[in-house]
Amino acid sequence: MSVYNTTVFNAKTKLISGAGSMKELSGEIKKIKASTILVITDKGIKNAGILNQVLAEVQPSCKTIIFDEVKPNPCVEMTDKAFHSFKDNGIHLILAVGGGSVLDTAKGLSILLANGGSIADYFGFDLYKNNTLPIFAVPTTVGTGSESGNAAVFTDNKDDLKTKRLVFGEDLFPEVAFLDAALLKNMPSHLISSTGMDALTHAIEGYVSNWSSHVTDALNLHAVRVIGNSIRQATANSENVEAMHAMLLASTSTGLGMANSGLGMVHGISHAIGAQYDAPHGIVNAILLPYILEYNWIANPVKFSHIAEALRVNIDGLSVEDAAKAAIEHVKHLTKEVGIPEKLRAIGVDDSKIDLLTDIAFNDQQYMVPNPRKMTRQDIYNILKQAI
Repeated sequence: MSVYNTTVFNAKTKLISGAGSMKELSGEIKKIKASTILVITDKGIKNAGILNQVLAEVQPSCKTIIFDEVKPNPCVEMTDKAFHSFKDNGIHLILAVGGGSVLDTAKGLSILLANGGSIADYFGFDLYKNNTLPIFAVPTTVGTGSESGNAAVFTDNKDDLKTKRLVFGEDLFPEVAFLDAALLKNMPSHLISSTGMDALTHAIEGYVSNWSSHVTDALNLHAVRVIGNSIRQATANSENVEAMHAMLLASTSTGLGMANSGLGMVHGISHAIGAQYDAPHGIVNAILLPYILEYNWIANPVKFSHIAEALRVNIDGLSVEDAAKAAIEHVKHLTKEVGIPEKLRAIGVDDSKIDLLTDIAFNDQQYMVPNPRKMTRQDIYNILKQAI
């Protein structure tokens, strides 16, 4: 990074962390004088009892309206339909309790309830006129990072071609995020591993991004270190509150990092697959990560050697290049250890749409440009062929 490169870092979310930190929710609601709250969640969170734990901290004087129909990979149609259901309720605050899909839906509704229209009208940067509704975020996974970022992802079916599109906005940083690992004691092991590896993907891609800065490097590399230290213990036992707390904080740290550094081609390909196959984002990222790292490392061997150090790989006596390769091998082993499959075929992705996936990813400038190594269409095709 040259001293002549201008960088900008945005961080607007108040982070309240610690086991039991949900106790602060009521006081934060009082500060903004919200009397009608739209609670966004999904059936899994509701059935697990997490929603009731959160609602217990909302004062009885507040009117709560619950929307628990969020599905993975939220689409334009669902978001627009929810907006029309709640637009006349006089909502003051959105409380999002869930993972990335819930938080993305909350951000979309925060725009629509203040501006109207369809969420598809806002694909891009700061395209709304009115200030969005405030969002309080309660992440219930250890991987989204959306609780500290200013982007939301939606599946768009325009012209019968499913793609994932992003909405960005200065107002989309949640007002407050509550990082309470005590809520996650019953989180399934497979969800810890997939969302935890999602966070590791954010951290690594953000660290090696062409748009990275000293501040984002500090956040992202720290997240790599914490996840490497904690993901095995957390996956083995979600009641290990210390490990879960570490994972939750790492996810939020890299959420701040990636919101300012951008990501890379793991996400470019992953979003194409997620749209076409409705596949789980975290698992797709985790499967793709080693393949993209093998392709990208020659663009910045020094940073990849730093990743090896952060993951506690013994690189004594190794050249920078060999240390970079050791980092990739470690990530490969880590994915296996936490139960991530090696191939996309294991989650239902075949090569019938490989050309379409290649084209979508290649034309996604949001991830092509910050990717550290310049990719050709053939490069993306070859990586997909290997990963499937």
